[in-house]
Amino acid sequence: MVEMLEHVSLPEAVGKALRRRILNNELSAETRLVEANLAAEFGVSRGTIRDALRSLHAEGLIAIVPRRYSVVTRMSPGDAEDVCFARYVLEDGSVQAGFGPGRKELARGLRVAMQRMSAAAVTDDMEALVEGDTRFHELLIDVSRRRRLKDLWSMLNSQMGALMREEMERQGIDLSEAVHRHRPIVEAVEEGDLNRLRAAIRNHYMVGFPVR
Repeated sequence: MVEMLEHVSLPEAVGKALRRRILNNELSAETRLVEANLAAEFGVSRGTIRDALRSLHAEGLIAIVPRRYSVVTRMSPGDAEDVCFARYVLEDGSVQAGFGPGRKELARGLRVAMQRMSAAAVTDDMEALVEGDTRFHELLIDVSRRRRLKDLWSMLNSQMGALMREEMERQGIDLSEAVHRHRPIVEAVEEGDLNRLRAAIRNHYMVGFPVR
């Protein structure tokens, strides 16, 4: 079988490399990212670095100080709560609308996504964990078969790395615990209990935030 290679632009490749370092905490919060230094390290132009940094800024992973440097940031607790609440509302609406007919297939898909996350936790690969988490929750949003609901949910995906990094640090949990917290959702799906599933989704997203 011929292996399919991923073709990406230089800014995308540099952005991916920096994203991995940030998510895996190789570049900790408050670390300064200087265009000239990064250009020399990666052997690319400062324009390429600038484009890569813009994408990281859009994901909430860095802040840009014009004409000076960029700095690695963490999402604020307030912003994290807003993103979690929005995703909870969308996924809760999705399972209410479409849970039932494909329950067994959904459960299998969720288990596979959890296996991917578990493998990422073993290798301490935060970027891979984010990818597995995204797939896990995408399966929940897909049960509604509502395109606009999926579009709204997808708009929040670009900040999932920043969200997970902030929340894991705020709650003091490691990658293995982050994976384990998906288990109640899978178990509720396997049992076919919609009320339990809705409660599990709410708890998954809103645990630790003040009740409003």
